[in-house]
Amino acid sequence: MTTLEFNVLTFNHLAGELTIHFSNQEYPGTQRIFNKLVPAEVLTHFGEQEHYYMDFENPFPNSIEVSKFLCPQFETVNNGAEEEEKVYIPDACFSGSIVRRYYNFQIYKYFQSKNMLVKPSFISDIEVWVFHKNESDKLHWQFKKFSLKVQLAKLSKSPELIITYEGISKVLKETYYNLIPKVSPDSFNWFIFERNFFKYEDLPEMAKRESEKVQVVLRREIAVDLNYPAIAPDRSNRYAKSRQEILEFRAKYLHNGEFITIIPSLSKDFLKVKPARVDKVSSSSNQLVFGNKNQGIVPKSAMSVFGPLEIPNDKHISFFYIYHKEDESVFQKFASFMAGLEPGFKGFQKYCHLGYHSDHALNIVFENSTNPLREIEMALSDQNRFSSNVRYIAFYISPISKHTTDLSQREVYYKVKQSLLNRGITSQALDSKKVFSDTYHYSMPNISIAVLAKLNGIPWRLATTIKNELIVGVGAFRNSATDTQFIGSAFSFTNTGEFNQMECFMKSQTDELAGSIILAVRKFVSLNTEIKRLIIHFYKNMSQEELKPIEDGLRELDVHVPVYIVSINKTESRDLVAFDTSWPELMPQSGTYINLGRNKYLLFNNTRYFDTHNPSEGFPFPIKLAFFCTDQEKLKGSGIIQELLDQVYQFSRMYWKSISQQNLPVTIKYPSMVAEMVPHFDGYEIPMYGKSNLWFL
Repeated sequence: MTTLEFNVLTFNHLAGELTIHFSNQEYPGTQRIFNKLVPAEVLTHFGEQEHYYMDFENPFPNSIEVSKFLCPQFETVNNGAEEEEKVYIPDACFSGSIVRRYYNFQIYKYFQSKNMLVKPSFISDIEVWVFHKNESDKLHWQFKKFSLKVQLAKLSKSPELIITYEGISKVLKETYYNLIPKVSPDSFNWFIFERNFFKYEDLPEMAKRESEKVQVVLRREIAVDLNYPAIAPDRSNRYAKSRQEILEFRAKYLHNGEFITIIPSLSKDFLKVKPARVDKVSSSSNQLVFGNKNQGIVPKSAMSVFGPLEIPNDKHISFFYIYHKEDESVFQKFASFMAGLEPGFKGFQKYCHLGYHSDHALNIVFENSTNPLREIEMALSDQNRFSSNVRYIAFYISPISKHTTDLSQREVYYKVKQSLLNRGITSQALDSKKVFSDTYHYSMPNISIAVLAKLNGIPWRLATTIKNELIVGVGAFRNSATDTQFIGSAFSFTNTGEFNQMECFMKSQTDELAGSIILAVRKFVSLNTEIKRLIIHFYKNMSQEELKPIEDGLRELDVHVPVYIVSINKTESRDLVAFDTSWPELMPQSGTYINLGRNKYLLFNNTRYFDTHNPSEGFPFPIKLAFFCTDQEKLKGSGIIQELLDQVYQFSRMYWKSISQQNLPVTIKYPSMVAEMVPHFDGYEIPMYGKSNLWFL
């Protein structure tokens, strides 16, 4: 029998009343709080304003005291029918936001008293850093990070403490003073001064004057500036690692006499997931359609047996290569793989059922390995090189690793891709350092399906009945160099996973985003007799500011359909997870979902279909979903949320850059991939050819 448990411990509220000090004026050490969250006494005393300030311990100038309970209070009354009932007493307790902040404040003080590093965010959570001794690391101090988040009776009838293991962070032993000449100012993020965390803009005057006493928290941008080698992603069992770390942290720091004075009656065991909260996506959600309408579950095996669902219609397709003169052997080796002449892969033609014709006369061989763009563009500009009757695809053998620390060299990859797209040519980049690897044949199926998709073939699609509905995915990526967030969207699909078009915008371009979605609706309606609903997969909770122009646009089109918003949170840390304690590897079965209440769910997307799982496929944490509809009554309809959950799960199986299932649906994954690349393009523009082609795979 499956037994699931959350990374949650329950506890009891502190008994008795708590006194808090409030004011309408800020004072050092106070917390700002929105006017909707403060007690009525504060509004009465100070009058209405947007924010107030509070202190949990000490009075401060111009402050008043307010005493209330931390938990809701009830009184027993006679209802007039000789029966008694419990009635809630308004204003007898503080707001939930204040209660959570109070517990966070006490947790922060507790760990700070242990002389530990603590990053406070009293509004949401506390991050505790536990020193991790690693004598082999001479450059850094290492810390294990744990997030503690208080929530009130969301999964049980008690207050709850979510404990998350966040992995390891490193603090450089070199001080800020010594790092200034070596690191770009934009690369710094968090500093530590006198055992407190600060962003640069919040550093005290003394810290800026004594920068030799300021420590720096390592981040990727700093590692690039310091020429650190790239680290391969950890694909070990995150569930087992996370649970073990949490158990050890709990035993050492939480289940002791000191901690329970501030968090009373903390449960000994994790909160079990009630069976009524757990369900699975439809069994048919795993089914995919391949060649000759054969169905399968695992693309890795089904592609080898059945081949792709649809082969490109183009009669003339020609492959060519772009590479550095010293990579002639790499070109020959990869071409041999494509032709099926290397062990471990039967060749592109047999795998994808599409002819592989490579026109070596078209190859572009450049001499400048650090910046080949000028040579490549000169060759591409030759009007006699390409025919208008042929669809071309280029293999770009990059002499520059995508992990290079030289930012200007990394830009070359994007510029080459853009230059090709400007001429209606899609491309597939290859890392010259990997082609001679003993395991490279394992990469060839992934490369082949990506190439097939870029040529407008369809490796597989969802085995579902076609419906008159449009699914639009909106994903985002923040460019760290410019600190600008880009949105990849109207990534529109039919419900079978057929891709239509894409756009890309800056985050601030709300109206443009809405316009692209309306354009996708107009195109869909022009090709279909009617549209039953619009479904938007959004990378976060959609605000009214983002939704309103979409609703306005639909009215202008005279399209009156419900709009379903599925918020898909790809953040895998600082939040809930569940462990399957009945399975040794602890990861719940793929397709399992847990109802968190208020139309919120956890969905597990992985490759543990029953009790078998290949560790090389990784152990992804669940994604968090929230559902909203412009007609909220529609969400109460029979099976509608189940249907939308199935759809999210199905779209996680439509990723054509790999034969492995992803934990994010392509409706979020694809747009975020585009949003990562487009900021490197001139004018932040996707070339017209690229708006209907999966060039980014």
